[in-house]
Amino acid sequence: MKRSHLLLLVAAASIASLLIVFRILPDHRSAALAAPRAEDTLVGPFVGPAPALRQQSEEIRCTLAVTTTDSLNNRNACPAGTDPNVCAADAVPLADYGNLALVSDGTPGDELPVHTDWFRLDNAQIGASYIVEALPSRTTNYNLGITVYDANMNVVVEDADPVSTNRARVVLRPETQGPYFFKIFQITPLCSGGHYELDTSFVAPTPTPTPTVVVDIQPDPYEPNDTFEEAPLLPVQVPLVLELTFHSPEDVDFFQYYTRSGRWYQASTSDLAGVDTVLEIYDTDRQRIARDEDSGGGFASLVTWQSEYDGYYYVVVRNNVPSVGSYDLTITEIVAPTPGPTPTPEPIRARADDCEPNPTFELACIIPLDQDLVFNFVPPFGEGPDNDFYKLWVKPGLHYRCFTSDLDPGVDPNMIMFRGPSWDEAIGGNDDISPCNLNAAFSFYSDYDGWLYILIGHGDRTPPDLANSNYTLRCEKSTTPFVDVGTPVPKATPDPSAKLPTPISTPTATPTPTATPPESPVETPESANPALSVRTISTPTAVPNSPPRFVPVSVMVYYDADNDLRPSAGEGIAGLSVHAYEVASNALLARDFTGTEGSLAFTVSAQGPVRIAIPFLRFSRLITGDEANVQVRVPPRSGGGGVP
Repeated sequence: MKRSHLLLLVAAASIASLLIVFRILPDHRSAALAAPRAEDTLVGPFVGPAPALRQQSEEIRCTLAVTTTDSLNNRNACPAGTDPNVCAADAVPLADYGNLALVSDGTPGDELPVHTDWFRLDNAQIGASYIVEALPSRTTNYNLGITVYDANMNVVVEDADPVSTNRARVVLRPETQGPYFFKIFQITPLCSGGHYELDTSFVAPTPTPTPTVVVDIQPDPYEPNDTFEEAPLLPVQVPLVLELTFHSPEDVDFFQYYTRSGRWYQASTSDLAGVDTVLEIYDTDRQRIARDEDSGGGFASLVTWQSEYDGYYYVVVRNNVPSVGSYDLTITEIVAPTPGPTPTPEPIRARADDCEPNPTFELACIIPLDQDLVFNFVPPFGEGPDNDFYKLWVKPGLHYRCFTSDLDPGVDPNMIMFRGPSWDEAIGGNDDISPCNLNAAFSFYSDYDGWLYILIGHGDRTPPDLANSNYTLRCEKSTTPFVDVGTPVPKATPDPSAKLPTPISTPTATPTPTATPPESPVETPESANPALSVRTISTPTAVPNSPPRFVPVSVMVYYDADNDLRPSAGEGIAGLSVHAYEVASNALLARDFTGTEGSLAFTVSAQGPVRIAIPFLRFSRLITGDEANVQVRVPPRSGGGGVP
């Protein structure tokens, strides 16, 4: 019995051994050389995330097939596997580059380690598309990848696919202004050196209508009353106070009010919320007998008239701006004015323009957008000078530009813009678009909802023929920055003819703050030492206190392709954002873009030193004089043309 048990155990063990042997033999129903799974292979650079891990942790070496040099002298190179925060410090500005290399300089046969190249994008435009491509010059000499990091070194977008092509392409749509960092790297171990190119392109965001802030303003009880025929009859009581609304930007309110012949009445608006009223009085024949905008204080209106009959007059209230809101209308009978000699107002000169008199902020003439308006410097009263104040309604998130044209001979206008009716709220201005163009132009990006004031003057240089001193003024708006009106270039020599409009009133002087050290310019791109020229600016009419000083600034940015250390035709770099800051507070005073010739000119209002910055080039310059003529030179690079 024991022997039989033993035999059974031996047989069972043999059968188990045979099953194990057959288990490990290949399955002849499939190929005997079946490929291993991608996750098990050690040679699988074409599958899954392995290539990205390889370029980070394993050294790749190139056996050079051609002589290789790097046009940037490898100053933006970083060893593979280095912490991105360390590599980002060596990034150069993102632009088009040629003759780049991922190895140090060498000759055929050299075996060199592959590094990564780093590029940086500052002041990205939110909503735009930045398209960056890395292209090997010999098609297969590199197998390139791109990874884009945000300011916190988080990966935003990448192209690390080794299968599709040897080139790499990413599209960055910024959600912040950055900075963003672009890493160019070799994906696979097959590398023969040589060069690659970096091509960049920019697509501006599709303009979208500015969203309208929805305000829940309900029609008042007198609606609809938008015409003479719909004007309700107001009760005969004095005084009468109505709580009213402009429930839409097109709303106009008409009323009829009963009066007695010979008596005096006054209509006024008050408690305005989001509106700017205009009051008009019409007689029974619908002829306007009185009109007022701001005599009620601020944007409120006030009209006084004497009734010439027993019967109804029309009281019409309009909104001077495209908004909705509420207001109160008060109509009351008043005591007749004290009898006495009525002063005869001085007549306005017949040749004065239609906006006169408009010599102060309070009398600023409202102008529309996108229309060519002809004005002149004929003083409406006396001998002048004729300072012309205008205002237009602006909204946040939009770009505005005003400029003059069609100047009569001898007319040389100057323009200054203000955020509000005060010299303290000056934004900046412009005298001449260029030395050969006496027109004035200024662009402004609005961050508020309200009035923008424009002053056009001629300072202490009166046009030789006042009767023929016309100029055309046009103001426009856009969702994108404006390009320059003319072709401004920096002034080579001081302009002794500079001037400012003569202000009517000025604010209390503010002590000049102590300047703080400016930001240091980066080593590259280099900037030539700008020639600072000082000119005497004509002093405004003497008043007890002086307004903030105005600093004219001219900027020229050029790529010195011929390396002659001066700007030449065709070397200007267009589209660069130039900022001006008050040094003491670091407040942004002005922002504009270089034009087609790489230049721009503007005037800023500041109490102390001003700092000029070009963020894309990491350039900064302190301005302490009365005027600055700044030239920024981008040196040529070896191995190809184009602007870095």
